[in-house]
Amino acid sequence: MSDNTLHLDEVGFTVIDVETTGLSPEKGDRVCEIGAVKVRGGAIIESFDTIINPQRRISPGAFSVNQITPEMLVTAPYFEDIAEKLSSMLEHSIISGFNVKFDVSFIRNEFRLIGMPQFENPIVDVLALARQLLPGIGKYPQENVARVVGIPFPVKHRALEDTFVTAQLLMFFIRILKAHDLTQVSDLQRVGLKKVLQFRRRSVAEEAITSKTKLWIQYLSSYGNQISERVVEPREIVEVKENRSHSPYLLAYCFASAGERTFRFDKILDAKIIE
Repeated sequence: MSDNTLHLDEVGFTVIDVETTGLSPEKGDRVCEIGAVKVRGGAIIESFDTIINPQRRISPGAFSVNQITPEMLVTAPYFEDIAEKLSSMLEHSIISGFNVKFDVSFIRNEFRLIGMPQFENPIVDVLALARQLLPGIGKYPQENVARVVGIPFPVKHRALEDTFVTAQLLMFFIRILKAHDLTQVSDLQRVGLKKVLQFRRRSVAEEAITSKTKLWIQYLSSYGNQISERVVEPREIVEVKENRSHSPYLLAYCFASAGERTFRFDKILDAKIIE
């Protein structure tokens, strides 16, 4: 599948996560657990996970992260035993994950080792989306991004739990794009996505100022990185000097705060005019 002009609701996403014996497939490290979740039309429709016998020792560093013991691997299948199932989930879908290049590199290596054809699916990295769509939250580990968005983070570094969290993050970011009329697969892969969204939010604010109407906004606060919903009465757009550049802010009366506030445009996640 290579058509990036497809609507986001018309394609399937397979969100993947692997736990490994170490950090480098080039140095012989292998997959010891894999989770995969299929997403279509904003809903999770299928899931798969299994521990895998990597046929080598899990390094102390990897064990400290995934807590997979040798005893758990005794009756686990080999990768070749689950390869067809995984391949069927990847077929005709976009591969996604959090820092997904790491997971893809290990899965490609496992397919190579058993002589299976390599996949050429489009790839969407949820970490890259988080950095563009949630600017200024400081650190971007999966747990922190999930906390900002309000997604519970049940278990750290186990494949299936991580894929469910990533799938929810992906669906959250897709909703943001669709709210700004960015509805194609290619929009998920834009390099300058942050600027595109900022331009569109500014256009909505300018329209509200001209028509003297209120705005509903979803806002990522700089204090505590909390997302809130507010109704505001926009006054004007101002440019504020920050470091060596200027950033646009919306000056508006905020009904929740009962006073005038400024809102950074790159932190307005969604904006709608209230008729």
